[in-house]
Amino acid sequence: MWKAEGDLPVLKKRRYVVHIDLDAFFASVEVLLNPELKGKPVVVGGLPHERGVASTCSYEARKYGVHSGMPLRQCYQLCPQAIFVRGNYHIYQAFSEKFFRILHEYTPDVEEASLDEAYLEFTRCGHLYPSFSQVAKEIKRRVEKELGLGVSAGAASNKILAKLATRKAKPGGFFELQPGEEQEFLRALDISEIPGIGPKAQVMLRLLNVHKIADLWQVPPETLRALFGVMGDELYLLSRGMDYRPLSVSEKPKSFSRETTFLEDIWDRDLLLAHLAYLCDRLALSLRQEKYYARVIEVKARYSDFKTVSKRRVLSLPVQETNRIYRLAEELFLELWEGSRLALRLVGVKGSELVEARHLSLFELYPEREERLCQALDRVREKYGFNALLTVREKMLSEVYDEDRGRGFILKTASLTR
Repeated sequence: MWKAEGDLPVLKKRRYVVHIDLDAFFASVEVLLNPELKGKPVVVGGLPHERGVASTCSYEARKYGVHSGMPLRQCYQLCPQAIFVRGNYHIYQAFSEKFFRILHEYTPDVEEASLDEAYLEFTRCGHLYPSFSQVAKEIKRRVEKELGLGVSAGAASNKILAKLATRKAKPGGFFELQPGEEQEFLRALDISEIPGIGPKAQVMLRLLNVHKIADLWQVPPETLRALFGVMGDELYLLSRGMDYRPLSVSEKPKSFSRETTFLEDIWDRDLLLAHLAYLCDRLALSLRQEKYYARVIEVKARYSDFKTVSKRRVLSLPVQETNRIYRLAEELFLELWEGSRLALRLVGVKGSELVEARHLSLFELYPEREERLCQALDRVREKYGFNALLTVREKMLSEVYDEDRGRGFILKTASLTR
């Protein structure tokens, strides 16, 4: 399958993989919605006096050293003139869904890596497109036109090389790595460019005077294995542009989750349960919209000292009804919370082990009343907005958060998973 050529192998039957990324996604959406932000440093994720980290930031902010994952207070210290916004998950989700709808029109092989990032493979589409390069550029132009956002894309023979090509293309460009160019392309890149090499691994490698990928080629695989275990073997291959991984194109999600970090640590039991009820409501709606039932319900809590705990319940009868999910989640949450002397900074709920049909045993009752109630609730919300119908417990959140009647409460850091 492989033949040697210099230091790097070359695949006889070349794959064609495109990595496509929406540039500074959240910040770009905010600029699109508010053109007055154009050309200004924008940080999305919270206000400068709040705890938490930046979800993303505009390229203007990055010039000052601001980056995703940086504490908001540090972002402010580096760039006090930046405009800080909390962001809106529902809006970003809508843009993401349109992004992926476009991508799925061109190839069945699409891996949705995150809300704003995807891999596309065209290897099986040779009979459809005379030029893979041209169709990749067409997709980029179409996404930019229909979403109004900047797009960077890279093309190569596998996932690792395509992702590195995209980094070279940023911001807003397209870069295609041609066969035979891999070695020269990789040689001068810093080891931090290789996905999966974290800060600790970088420190160990730099102590060995390994700074560039070309330096890494000189390290024997036995040494890498001794330093990093199984990851050492993967590092040896990735540094040489060898990536055998196929795209993960399964359309069935593994789970749905909803969580939020609070603006301030919360002690109040009723307010905590109000957050949990709202998150369960959002989770249940997603399950019904995607036509899934969850066999496992899990609740997560993070205390003020950052300790994170969770509890889960495996169900004989999978669920998608709001009340049933909340009753389970409340029971699990109270088991976690009661007896604790610390306030909470985060709460979340997840449904997993998804199935597309619910099979009842002879000893289980069909929850027809609750199912019909949820169907009626969904119809009202579809017409009048999510917050048109809320429980009394959920309405407590109106004293804490701004409200977008059509989409719900604007939480500080809503979950960005499916």
